[in-house]
Amino acid sequence: MRILLIDHGSCDPPATRVHGHRRGLEAAGVVAAACGPTSVPSLEVATPGLHGIHLHDIAAANRGFLQAVRQGGAGALLAATAILPPRLLGLVRETARQALAEAVDAVAPDAILVLHAGILADLAIETGVPVALHVAGGDLATAAAGPRVGDLVTAAIASAEWLGADSASTRAALEQAGRTSQAEPLLAGGRGPVVVTPLDTPDQVFQACRAAVAARRRRA
Repeated sequence: MRILLIDHGSCDPPATRVHGHRRGLEAAGVVAAACGPTSVPSLEVATPGLHGIHLHDIAAANRGFLQAVRQGGAGALLAATAILPPRLLGLVRETARQALAEAVDAVAPDAILVLHAGILADLAIETGVPVALHVAGGDLATAAAGPRVGDLVTAAIASAEWLGADSASTRAALEQAGRTSQAEPLLAGGRGPVVVTPLDTPDQVFQACRAAVAARRRRA
């Protein structure tokens, strides 16, 4: 299997979690690569296994967003993007869309795993590759702070082939969102129930991606 890992937090090597998952997957014979925000300058020699989304130049136009990009945490980035002006949010999304497209072309993944429900989730759906989406506590409330981002996240949640939550309370919030939105019901199209899992190990990542591929086949 070939897997592309996308995180909304910093993907700078070598200590970030996507690289830990990537190394673990590769040790098990899985082809894996990471994609997400990075502070590694785009003109430097490419980092093996990393397709960086370079946001610093764009973020310079907004102090709060620049601080979030520099901080590198997923929560900070999600909160900052939710309140970006439409034009700047469009630039961020177009930059991310290009990076994701390049990563998909290079990796040809069988599945994509997205960590956190944020602006990269619906871009992963756009690629047409089966998507496993893992939602952490607070993701939904953060996305709802900006209606445009909230709508994108809701659409991604409805379209992902596998949906995971970091806790039972997050699962309940996801299921409630599915009942109250106009999006496709969470259990439609052959996808199973929302899975509660921390997604801390490469094996958990692999199983989530395998389930996403199986759900896509059931939908076909």
